[in-house]
Amino acid sequence: MNTGLTPRKTTFPMTGQGKTNKHRRRRNLRVLITGGAGFIGSNFTNLLLKSKAGYRVTVFDAMTYASNPKTMRSFARFKNFRFIKGDIRNPGQIAAAVKNADIVVNFAAETHVDRSILEPGIFADTNVKGVVNLLDAAKKYGIKKFIQISTDEVYGSVAKGKSKE
Repeated sequence: MNTGLTPRKTTFPMTGQGKTNKHRRRRNLRVLITGGAGFIGSNFTNLLLKSKAGYRVTVFDAMTYASNPKTMRSFARFKNFRFIKGDIRNPGQIAAAVKNADIVVNFAAETHVDRSILEPGIFADTNVKGVVNLLDAAKKYGIKKFIQISTDEVYGSVAKGKSKE
């Protein structure tokens, strides 16, 4: 008798953990990771490259102050890795990259609140217009899964003495 209390196997399809028929169909999916040379994006890229799911990973990154070229060079050993130097503010560059993807994960962003005060234009161009470029390309090429990543900086600075970590 099934009581409905039977434990289910947990599957994390983007990391290749767990095994289901649905998971097997996901092998060789082409994942475009914008901003994949930054701290969080490169860790996610590493996770996908080392997973058993067989994702074909393309990192699209402008290689700015927040990027780590050494990490990108270390990923070159993976046969399922490709790197494109580009900027999400450029609709043509991003469209060409999105065209060859099944999934888009966007980590690309200008960060650091202090820098946003000094250079608000580049923040708006990248974090708003750049994302619009990505969404337009995803719509044009029928991308079924678009994952937008953010940071804690969307909440602003924590006042001194207010953090409980």
